[in-house]
Order: sequence, then C-alpha cells, then structure tokens
Amino acid sequence: MKQIIDKWGKSIGIYLFLMVLFPFVMPDEYYRSVGIIIGLQAIVTIGLCLVMGLAGQISLGQAAFWGIGAYTSAVLTTKYGLPPFIGLIAAAIVPGLFAFILGRAIAGLQGYYLAMATLAFGYIVQIGITEWEPVTGGANGMISIPQMTFFGGSELSMYFLIWGVVTCVLLFSLNLLNSRVGRAFRAIHKSEIAATSMGIDVRKFKLNAFVVSGMFAGISGGLYAHYMGILDPQPFGLHESIKFLTMVVIGGMTSIWGALVGTILIGFISEGLVLLSEVVPGLQGDVDTIVFGAILVLFIMFMPEGLVPRIRTAFEKGQAKKAKGMAEEAQRKQQVERKAAT
Repeated sequence: MKQIIDKWGKSIGIYLFLMVLFPFVMPDEYYRSVGIIIGLQAIVTIGLCLVMGLAGQISLGQAAFWGIGAYTSAVLTTKYGLPPFIGLIAAAIVPGLFAFILGRAIAGLQGYYLAMATLAFGYIVQIGITEWEPVTGGANGMISIPQMTFFGGSELSMYFLIWGVVTCVLLFSLNLLNSRVGRAFRAIHKSEIAATSMGIDVRKFKLNAFVVSGMFAGISGGLYAHYMGILDPQPFGLHESIKFLTMVVIGGMTSIWGALVGTILIGFISEGLVLLSEVVPGLQGDVDTIVFGAILVLFIMFMPEGLVPRIRTAFEKGQAKKAKGMAEEAQRKQQVERKAAT
C-alpha cells in the first residue's frame, strides 16, 4: 500500500476529493443516480482494463458477466429470501466460475477469434436469461428486488456504498499493477513469446485476469440489481459490452485510471444524449450506439493509446523540457560567472 501511495498518492487524493464532493455539488437526485450508474460501470471497466490492457485479451462479453451477477443476486434474494449481502457474494462467485470455465475453453484463442468467442458467449447468456422464464422472469424481467439497506438505503448512502466499492476495486487493481503479477501481465501484453521464454505461465495469468474481471462485473451487476429494484435482459447485451469497450479504449487500455476517466466521460456523454433526445426530435433510438461507435473509431485512428496515457506522456515531455531548459539556464549562468571571474 505504501508503494501505491508513493506512486499515485496525488491522483488518489484528487479522486477521493471529487468523489466525495460530487453528490453535494450536485444535490439533485437525478445527478446522484447518474453518479451511481457511472460508479457501477466503472467497476466493470476497471476489470475489463485488466483483461485488455494488462493481459492483452479482447472481450466483447463483459455485459454477460454483469447480467449473470445481477440475476444471481436478484434470484437468491427474491425467490429464496437471502439477504442482499449474501446475494452480492454469490454475484461475485458465480460470474467468476463462468469466467473460469469460458477462459479455460478459449485459452488458445487470440485476437479476432477470442473476440468472436466472447461475443457468442454474450449472446448465449442474454438468450438464456430471456428464455429461462421460470427463474429469471424472461423478457418481462424481475420486480420487487430487495433494496440495499446501507445507512437507510437513501440515494446518497447508495452513492457512497457503490463508490466505496469502486475505490476498493481501484486500489486492488493499482496494487496488482504494481506487483509481480502486474509485471507479468505487462510482459504478456507486450509479447507472449517473450513472456513464455522468461518462465511466465501465460495461460494461467490470462485466465486469472479473466476470472477477476468476471468477478468485478458480477459484483457490479449485483449492486445494479439491488439499486434498480427491477431487471430485464435488455441491458446485458452487445450494446452494453461495446459501451464498456469504448470506455476502456477512450481512457486508455493500459491505464487503470484511464478506465475510470473513460467511464466518467462516456457516462456523461450518454446522459447528455438522453437529455438531448428529449429536446431534439428524431434523436430517439440507437443514436448513442452511433455516437459511441464513431468515438471508438476516431480514438483508434488518432489516439490509440487513450486519453490518460496521452496526457501523461505530454506532461512528462513538458517536465523533461522544463528540466532541460533549467539545466541549460544554469549552465549559461555558470559560463557567465566564469567569464566574469576571469
């Protein structure tokens, strides 16, 4: 933890300050709900960043793990009367098991083949949720899902609960990134052949990243179910997976902070499009899909490394230029002093 504070202390401080400040600056219930949804999405995208940015895998089925977690917790609490806390634990374990099974099955796939396999898994899960009507309620969904009673269950308390989970996931991921496991992930991302030659078990580490990512998505799904109180299969399809992918790519696939920043940006753009559609006729429908697709293409073309890594690189170049200028200025002063002395 000390290494994390030393390396990212300022960033963590700014993040905590803004996170605590937001619900008081935006006291309206609508904006608090927007903040809650963005927090839920951030949990998923940080996990997806581990898979894509560190382990070098492409996943188009992240929304499926999100849905599995949501329905797992919803079914256990509504049909079996278990407390939401137990439902959330199951919401982490069950998607983790699915991720383990899927990860073992597709361990030998790479690139587009891996993307297609996860895409197919996402379709299977969404169809399964829709057709398993006795358990999931089918296309009609589920209602009367118990709310979380964290400090009374108010909108503000739910905001801090969910962003508390985001903070735990963020710190865990930063610690993982700074550990021996994180260094192994980065080696795999750069070159699997080179990583294998160094004795790294590539399949094992990729599977671990996939499982952790699935568990993060499941926890988010469970929280989503208990926050919304109702569920239907629609939010857990390809559209949402593409949205998660866009968030990670925009922020920066190799940056945990990038995943968080990308989620916040896309979250507010999404809400802006919703508000705009109410004012401008003809913007209803899947306009957000077109906008997100265009943003994704533009970033891949012109800023493939993502927003946060680009800003970090520009800042480091600026610091290096400033240091070089100061060194040159000091050298000129020394030369002037020598000439004056002679």
